[in-house]
Amino acid sequence: MKLLKGNIIIAVVFMFIASSAVAQLEITPQAGYQIGSKYSYNGGFIKLADSEQFGVTIDFDINDMGGQIEVMYAYQNAELRVKDYFFYPFETFITDVTAHHVQFGFIQNFNEQEALRPFAGLSAGFTIFDPSDSLYETRTKFTFGLTGGVKYFFTDRIGIRIQAQLLMPIEWGGVYFTNGGGVITTGGTLVQLNFTGGLIFRLGE
Repeated sequence: MKLLKGNIIIAVVFMFIASSAVAQLEITPQAGYQIGSKYSYNGGFIKLADSEQFGVTIDFDINDMGGQIEVMYAYQNAELRVKDYFFYPFETFITDVTAHHVQFGFIQNFNEQEALRPFAGLSAGFTIFDPSDSLYETRTKFTFGLTGGVKYFFTDRIGIRIQAQLLMPIEWGGVYFTNGGGVITTGGTLVQLNFTGGLIFRLGE
């Protein structure tokens, strides 16, 4: 839990430092839907269920051609379930998991002088998985991201952002459960896709 709080504080401080260090930036509070992901193993699978997602993205300009550096934080709370064909021939709830996604990356905006601006980007960062059940440990995993979407500006200062984001890989490990003394341990990569939208506030000169 201390590691979880420390990493989130560092990420938030970095956002504010980045915000104050540049002339022009965009702040976008976002909300959306995180599609569930599943990792199959020999004998069953583990699954992180669908959930809502909330967060904030800060983009600051680095050139006059639509290039921006991006910092993103997103939060989700989802159920972790397992289906093992030997021990449990049905899907079983394991624990609720809070996931904190922090990403640092680059995006390229197109049609920079127009109101409608498609964009695409790459990012890297980490995800903190924090299970609610104390039997399971909080884990921090490297995350690579791909982002694409569109921005539409109603004015020079206010716009809307709609995007899809693929987070990969998110390595999960150490999930286990028991039945009659038997123990299964499994892990792997969870690939997560989310769809979000939010209101853009553009600041600076």
